[in-house]
Amino acid sequence: PESIRAVGAMKEGRALRALERLELFLYRKAARVVSVTQSFKRNLVERGIDPAKIAVVTNGVDVARFKPRPKDADLVARYGLEGKFVAGYVGTHGMAHALETVLDAAKAFQDAGNDRFRFLLLGDGARKQALVERAGEMGLGNVIFVDSVPKDEVARYWSLIDVSVIHLRKTELFTTVIPSKLFECLGMGIPVLHGVAGESAEIVEREGVGLVFEPENAEALADGLARMEGGADLLATLRARCLAAAPTYD
Repeated sequence: PESIRAVGAMKEGRALRALERLELFLYRKAARVVSVTQSFKRNLVERGIDPAKIAVVTNGVDVARFKPRPKDADLVARYGLEGKFVAGYVGTHGMAHALETVLDAAKAFQDAGNDRFRFLLLGDGARKQALVERAGEMGLGNVIFVDSVPKDEVARYWSLIDVSVIHLRKTELFTTVIPSKLFECLGMGIPVLHGVAGESAEIVEREGVGLVFEPENAEALADGLARMEGGADLLATLRARCLAAAPTYD
């Protein structure tokens, strides 16, 4: 229910309060609760749930499926990516993700006459059509939208990406989450530009697998991309650290 509140999908009222009562009832009655972040566990304990029955098991990556691979030549040709530096977002295009920030960063490069960058957004969600329309209104020629693909095809699209953009709205709740796509990036050896504060940013910084930027700050995102594109040694170091960290989250 707190996620519903954070993105403004429902107004405050009896319905949300009822959902929260149901939520706590289920936690209390459960014999075991599995939390995917330490932050979620702390939240549950603060709300009166017995810490002894809560286990933390983070999301992870199947390193047999997600591993380094050359850029898929057919897809490079299909999307005109030859010689381009590709910033990619793979996942839900929802209310929580504020992908307008990515469009604003893309516009900054286009307005500066910099045609080196391409922004690939793969997935679907509640905001997908609005984002496509906004990109059209902005006249963005450097943004490519791709609809969702079967899970066994996702690694082909990851291969196109030089830097993965991970982003959520700037709200307190999202400091407690760990986007699962982070782990797929580690497995693929793809450095991340991480626009999420909190526990997931701590992983990025601790493992040294990318750069953290302020959520909903398009200028900071563009600066990070320019820094990565212009720093071959930095990229090589980040890729190596991704692959070194991935087995920890297998």
